[in-house]
Amino acid sequence: MVKNNLKRIVTFALLLSFMGILATAIFSNIFTAENVYADTTKDYVIDDADILTSSEESKLESLCQEASKEAACDIVIITMEEGLDGSYMDSYIRDILEQSYGYNGSYSNCDACAYAVDMDSRADRIITSGIAKSSFSQSSLDTIREKSEEYLSDGDYYEAFSKYVTNIKKSIINGSYSPTLMERLLEGIVVKFFVAAAITAVAIFIMIGNNKAKTTTNEMTYAKDHNFKINDRRDLFINTTVVKRRIETNHGSSGGGHSGGGNSGSSGGHF
Repeated sequence: MVKNNLKRIVTFALLLSFMGILATAIFSNIFTAENVYADTTKDYVIDDADILTSSEESKLESLCQEASKEAACDIVIITMEEGLDGSYMDSYIRDILEQSYGYNGSYSNCDACAYAVDMDSRADRIITSGIAKSSFSQSSLDTIREKSEEYLSDGDYYEAFSKYVTNIKKSIINGSYSPTLMERLLEGIVVKFFVAAAITAVAIFIMIGNNKAKTTTNEMTYAKDHNFKINDRRDLFINTTVVKRRIETNHGSSGGGHSGGGNSGSSGGHF
C-alpha cells in the first residue's frame, strides 16, 4: 500500500514539473515571436566589428525594421573598432544618426536611437534623439543598457542587441521601461528550478513519512477518568469611550520641485 502511494506521489510530482517546463517554453515562444517587414531602405544594423553571423545580422535587421515602424523611431545597432568612449563616442554616433537616420527624415534632433558597441575600448553606449530622448526617463535608459550589457559581457551579442531593440521600442511606446511578465518569470530561472526541485523533494519525503507513520491516539486519549471537561470562555461588550482632541495645524506652505520627463540623450558603460 505504501509503495503504491509512493509511486503515485512521484508520478504526480514529475508530471507537474514537466507541465510547468512545457508551459514556460510555449509562452516563451509566443512572446518572442518576430514579424518581418520588407522595408530595406535603411541599414538598421551596421556590424563594422564583424561580431555577428550573417544569420544573426539578418534577424536583427528585421527586428529593427519592425520595431522602428511600431515606435515611429529609427532603432539602430552599430558595432565598431574605433577605440572611442564617452562624449567622443556620443558625438561620433550622433553624427551618423543625424546624417543617415530619422523616422521622418534626417535632421538635428531626428527621431532615432542607436546602441553602439566599440570592441577596442569595450564601451557600449545608447544614443537617443527626438522622440527617443523625450519619451522616457534617464533611469529607464540606463536600465535598458544594463540589461543588454549583461549579455555583452558573456559574449552573447545577438541576445544583447535583441533585448535593446525590444526594450527601447516598448519604452518609446509606453513612456517607460518595465519588464514583461515573461521576463519576470524567466529571471533567475535556473535558481528557481533548483528551489522548486528542493521543495518538491521535501514535500515528497514528508508525504512518504506521513504514510509510514502509525496512529498513536484515539478517541479516549484526551479524556480524564473516561470523562470530558469543557471550559466555556466568552467576551462581553460593555461600553465605548470616545475622546476628542484638537490637533493644531500649520497653515504655512512648503514647495518641492520635480524634474520633467525625458533623458539626457545618452547612457554609457563598459562590458
